[in-house]
Amino acid sequence: MDHRISSLFVATLLATFQSVFSLETVDCVEAQPKPQSKPAFVLEGVELAHNIEIDEFTLSRNGEGIRMINFLGFEYKVYVASFWTVDELKSIEDILACDKPKRMDFTFLKSFGKSKVSKAWSLQLDDSVSYKYDSWAEDRAAFIEFFGDIAQGGTQTVIMIGDETIVIDQGVEKGKIIGKDFQKAFLSMWFGEKPVTSDLKAGLLGLMRRNNF
Repeated sequence: MDHRISSLFVATLLATFQSVFSLETVDCVEAQPKPQSKPAFVLEGVELAHNIEIDEFTLSRNGEGIRMINFLGFEYKVYVASFWTVDELKSIEDILACDKPKRMDFTFLKSFGKSKVSKAWSLQLDDSVSYKYDSWAEDRAAFIEFFGDIAQGGTQTVIMIGDETIVIDQGVEKGKIIGKDFQKAFLSMWFGEKPVTSDLKAGLLGLMRRNNF
């Protein structure tokens, strides 16, 4: 009789132990943290996503950099530029050969009125665009006219998809220019023979990175 009671007690104790152990195991599994997405890279206070979506395409940030200007011997930071592509592109030849969507963002670190914005784009286009075509003057004028005042922290966006170049000013689509020629001209400004700056060109090509951004 005592032996049966002892066996029953041991069996009950073992079942209780297994039940508790099983519950603790389940709780442990449920407590595992979910994988978190990689945080945005921050440059001069501007958050730059690692990936963006355009239509059915996923674009990754190919590179980024800061537009610096020298005025009376002082260096000023004007905007943070970023370049998104479907494939990793490391040269102007790669960029021009790629027909997949591309996007460039320019997030300004200071505010400027429309006249200064127009003057800046006009001077830069004239200084750095190395590819010209018959209707370049008309397309150039239309492109500059799309932009207005820019607030500190505001972003100008240029998206190239198919044969369309779409211009977005601070979240509002302003218009588009049709034709691969304009895309080639616009890209030559950043990656051609006379880029806006050599450091910015290298940054947008991802050649200035010391870490995996």
